[in-house]
Amino acid sequence: MPSTFLAYICDMWTELEILRSKYLDLHLDQVIDYEKFSMISIVYNSTKIEGCSLSEFDTRMLLEKDITAKGKPLSDHLMVKDHFVAFKYIKDQAVQKRNFSLDLIKEVAALVMKNTGGPVSSIAGNFDTSKGDLRKAQVYVDHKYFPDYSKVTSLLTKLFENTNASLDHVEGLDVLKLAADVHYYLVNIHPFGDGNGRASRLLMNYIQLYHGEPLIKIFTEDRSQYIDALNRTEEKNDINIFRDFVCDQQVKFFSSELDKYKSKDKGMVFML
Repeated sequence: MPSTFLAYICDMWTELEILRSKYLDLHLDQVIDYEKFSMISIVYNSTKIEGCSLSEFDTRMLLEKDITAKGKPLSDHLMVKDHFVAFKYIKDQAVQKRNFSLDLIKEVAALVMKNTGGPVSSIAGNFDTSKGDLRKAQVYVDHKYFPDYSKVTSLLTKLFENTNASLDHVEGLDVLKLAADVHYYLVNIHPFGDGNGRASRLLMNYIQLYHGEPLIKIFTEDRSQYIDALNRTEEKNDINIFRDFVCDQQVKFFSSELDKYKSKDKGMVFML
């Protein structure tokens, strides 16, 4: 790996540490409705990545005012509402400091797919995506086969053991790395028949909420880089590739929020 690229990666993590400190110094957790608006924005980006047709304004109007977007599919509205309910659920569970378990991720998956999922029949048996059932079928997506369904439970068990062993011992930027790891491994185990991306991004933020860290947003305009980072991480067998992608997304988020804060008083002219 070229030394200039390694220097860039090191600089990116250093920049993240600096921006995180500046962001935390703003005490935005004390700003009225800031967390709610952050959650709504993350829901918009996460569902948009999955092909939802609602704009960010549509998403906000739906979640704040229960106003639907004219001419857009009912299923997209249900996807957004389910995602927001699931987000509020993980926030509550993080306060309780629940460790990762099969029950926890199935509860999250059930909420994500509550109104858009349903029963699935396969040769191996029946399962219901709206109830958070583990899949009983092989999955092939975008030129990739995911692990055989018979291995899902054992893979999850191993992931939970590793995650829970670190969960109460990480701090600072290592929290973000653990969150990225959970996302990567969950989405690659692909335990559910549908909703794996949304559930994985929520459970990534569960780590952040558990530690009181700023939420992570995967920007929908960076979807291709996101997919590429997931693929390259697997191809190179290097988890740092996906960690670096999440770091870059968080740098982008912090920079945007800091810019918004700096410009909050600009243009304030009293026309008397």
